[in-house]
Amino acid sequence: MEKSIRNGATLYCTLGTCKSNLIVPKTKNALINGEAQAVISDNVVGVNITNFCNCTRSSPPLPCTPAILLKWQLANKNHKIQGEIALLDNSILPCLNGGIIKIEKSGQIKE
Repeated sequence: MEKSIRNGATLYCTLGTCKSNLIVPKTKNALINGEAQAVISDNVVGVNITNFCNCTRSSPPLPCTPAILLKWQLANKNHKIQGEIALLDNSILPCLNGGIIKIEKSGQIKE
């Protein structure tokens, strides 16, 4: 069963050398265990998405600088928060550097 995503969810990039956490502002009204629920527009580098240490696209690997132009994909179109589509644990976020950002843990207490 798909899980909704909240602030603090663990992310990884298929080309990154470390994981990071999704940052979701508390300006949204929907909370999961006291943390803000994520939507597809929570895709902004430096606001919602941090780096994944190094990018293995090049040899030797260079520092990761995510390049995101699209919103999260494969989200729940039937579940909206303040008019925006809710993010699910199977959602993906393509990076222009060639990697795919995925959700490893939803951030919910029970995984």
